[in-house]
Amino acid sequence: MDNLQGLGTLKIYQADEARTQKMDEEAEHFRRITMKVLTMQLNSISVMDLVAYGGAACGMLIALQDYGSRQLSFYGCVLILLCAAEFFIPLRLLGSYFHIAMNGMAASEKIFRLLDQKEPTPGTHAGFLAPQLELCSLTFGYQKERPILKDLSLTLPFGSFVGLVGVSGSGKSTLAGLLCQTLRAEQGMIRMNGLDLKELQDPFEWITLVSHRNHLFKGTIRENLQMAKPDASEETLWQALKEVRMDEFVKENGGLDLILQEGAANLSGGQRQRLCLARALLKKTPIYLFDEATSNIDQESENEILQVIHSLKGKHTVIMISHRLDYCQQCDTILVLEDGTLCEQGTHEELMAAGKTYEKLVRQQQALLHDVQGGIAG
Repeated sequence: MDNLQGLGTLKIYQADEARTQKMDEEAEHFRRITMKVLTMQLNSISVMDLVAYGGAACGMLIALQDYGSRQLSFYGCVLILLCAAEFFIPLRLLGSYFHIAMNGMAASEKIFRLLDQKEPTPGTHAGFLAPQLELCSLTFGYQKERPILKDLSLTLPFGSFVGLVGVSGSGKSTLAGLLCQTLRAEQGMIRMNGLDLKELQDPFEWITLVSHRNHLFKGTIRENLQMAKPDASEETLWQALKEVRMDEFVKENGGLDLILQEGAANLSGGQRQRLCLARALLKKTPIYLFDEATSNIDQESENEILQVIHSLKGKHTVIMISHRLDYCQQCDTILVLEDGTLCEQGTHEELMAAGKTYEKLVRQQQALLHDVQGGIAG
């Protein structure tokens, strides 16, 4: 279940094949251990039952024969019949000790497997490229009669910081799915340096998606971070944690070998999101796509994550999808989607001066925020 819930995250970091292999190995190991225990249990139960019930039956038969030949009194015969079954109970208890022994053997196998592990060898990292991203007449719909994106075209040069805004249902997350190739466009294409994205063997070598649904797996912090960069040194891992303001917390709670529970339930929402961001920074792809990456977290973590996102400006192409329009004010370009079309494009000042869709959205959000603050104060 943990792997299924995090399947999207595994795809982003191309770790699905390795995770599948690990699952297969664990399943095979579990099967062998289970069959070994069941075999031992079947053998022990069969032998012990044969000895216990057979011995009790023999004792009863001998007692009855002696009573019939008047070598044993009636009361003596009853006593032997009652005690015959009780006499062999310790033999049945002996069978339970086999299960304890099997648990000990399984534990010892884990210890020896850990001791026999080889030191990992550093791998190689793919070269860094600076692609220009182009959307050419992009059209997509979950239903043919109801398109979500309609003839969308734009060009994003490398290093640009882009904000993608619009009301719910305008096509923002759909566009994110198309960029990551989890969705396929009906018409048009997405190109990087003139090459169709469909021709790339793995688009996640170019794009890293950071959303509020990114998954952290049960295991250590080190294992979750190295999913993005298996050959990362300890110094590199600590640097990534430092960039997202998580290094002090990790140091105080056991270091990189801190065990995360399933779904990282032992971390707060802000800590989980910052750890996901640290993992994304380790991957160092040319394009970063943030889809509501700061939703449902505390204000302090939100501000720190935004600082990290803004620090990527110029070094990577950053696309930030957010319902909070004030987050996009420092973007080089703000793209405004409305009913699946690109209705406006420009800086915050330019769009506010135009007085169209973006300006109305900003005014509505400011008014809503004012009403909420007024209600809290009241």
